[in-house]
This record gives sequence, structure tokens and C-alpha cells, in this order.
Amino acid sequence: MKTIAIIGIGKWGKNLVAEFSQYFKIKYCYSKGDKSNIRWIKKNYPLINYASNLDTILDDLEVDGVVIATPIHTHYSLVKKALSHKKHVFVEKPIDTNVKNAKNLLEIAKKNNLTLFVGSIFLYHSILKKLKDISRNEQIKFLYFDWKKFGTFNEKLTFDLLTHYIIITNELVGKPKKIIVYVSKGVITKCDILSLEMKYSNNLECFIVINRVSSTKQRSIIIKTSKNLYQWKDEILFKFNKNQLTYKEFFVPKTSPLKNECKEFLKNMTSVKKNYTDLEKSIDAIYIINKNIK
Repeated sequence: MKTIAIIGIGKWGKNLVAEFSQYFKIKYCYSKGDKSNIRWIKKNYPLINYASNLDTILDDLEVDGVVIATPIHTHYSLVKKALSHKKHVFVEKPIDTNVKNAKNLLEIAKKNNLTLFVGSIFLYHSILKKLKDISRNEQIKFLYFDWKKFGTFNEKLTFDLLTHYIIITNELVGKPKKIIVYVSKGVITKCDILSLEMKYSNNLECFIVINRVSSTKQRSIIIKTSKNLYQWKDEILFKFNKNQLTYKEFFVPKTSPLKNECKEFLKNMTSVKKNYTDLEKSIDAIYIINKNIK
């Protein structure tokens, strides 16, 4: 069993601890933030050591890799330091907000034949795979993304949330020619509500609306194809029944995307030839956002 350490044990970091502990030996957790996170580790995972110093983790030859779930602005320095210590790396998306920095880390990983895996969780969602299968026989004509939630104000909305939808659209219909921003409104931060249209060379229509100051929590994608109408709502894919004029449950994943992602990271770590596809897709999303959204 491979040995790893988890750097960052906030809300999402706790999910990573729970999932990765099923496939890896987690020797250390490291956190500079809330002391309640340290107490949580000691209570729920008493066999995991809390490291008060990052070098303790990186200098430990037993540690094969690190999982990084810290704020975006810390990713570049943490990933670079981990790679320099010959550790495989799983880092939450985006790896950085700067394309040049991301490519630099990619080159370091390739040079040392180390896994550098970006946690773009929707890439491992079974519903996305299902939609890709559907799109082989049904041309996608229209996409409408609607994401309502409250929180994550410490990160830029574009890189924290929009990257997910950019990656999904790139997977389903390819990269856009340009993006038109209709609304970019700050409520608590500089941008908390975003509405935009993605333009393509064909007649495809794609609209994205994100609101992170909503009391309602929902993630929904409407997909109209040449034959059918679908809605990806949270963790279920629905299909529109034309006779009954209602949506019917069509597909429910059997495994969580985080589990799929975790297993893929392990597979990549143990493979002789490393796969950097996820990182390259994340870099594409960073480039599209920086080019089109100021």
C-alpha cells in the first residue's frame, strides 16, 4: 500500500482524508489553519500523525506522495516543493491561476517521471461519461449551467467554480471561440454572481450562470440534443418524457466521482508511464478564463 500525506484538512480536505484512507496509508496530515481540524484528525483518525512542519512530511522517505487541498494561491509553491522532494502529487483544481506556472510544474513532473494529478472531480463523474456516450449518437445543441450556493468567498469565483463548468463543456463540445460576459456582480466579494455565454463555430448555444450568494443550493445542467432533453441535477441525470411532459430519472452513478478520482491517482502513481491528461485539461481551463474574463 502506498503511503501519502494530506496537506490541508479543511472542509474538502476532510472528504479527501475519508476517501484516500481506503486506498492509501495516510501517515501525516498537515494544516496551518483552524485547530479544530487537528482535533478532528486526532479524534477520527488516531493512527494518522499530525505534522506541525511541512519538512517532516517531505523529508520522510516512506511518504510516496502528497495530497494538497489548500487555497489556490498556495498551490504553486507547495507542488513545486513536493516535486523537488520526489513526491507524487495530487492537487485540487486549479493547480494555479497562471498558465506559465502550471506548465512549469508539468515540466518538472515529466522530467522526474512523477505523477502530477489535478483534482478536477467532474472529469470522474459517471454522469459526464454517460453524456459523452450519448453525444456520440445525439448532437448537443444547447447547454445551460445553473449553480447556486453560498460560500467559498476566499477564492475567486472564476477559478474556484467556473473552472468546473469550463472543463465539462470542453469535454462535451470542445473549446469555445470566445466568451461573452453579461453579468459580473460583486455582493460580498468583487464577483459573486456571474452570467456568460460561450460561443462556438457551429450553432451550439451554451450559457452559464453561477450565484454563490444564494440561500438555495443547487447544481443543474440542461442538455438539449438533436433527439432528447436531459437535466443533470446534482447527482442524478434525468431525461425529459415528451408524452408525460416531465423529467424522469434516467441514470444514477454507482460510485462517487471522488472515489473514481482517488483510484485513478493510485493507478497513475503505480504506472511506469505517467498520464498528465487531467493537468493539461486544467491548464486549458485556466487559459480560457484568463483570455476571456477580466
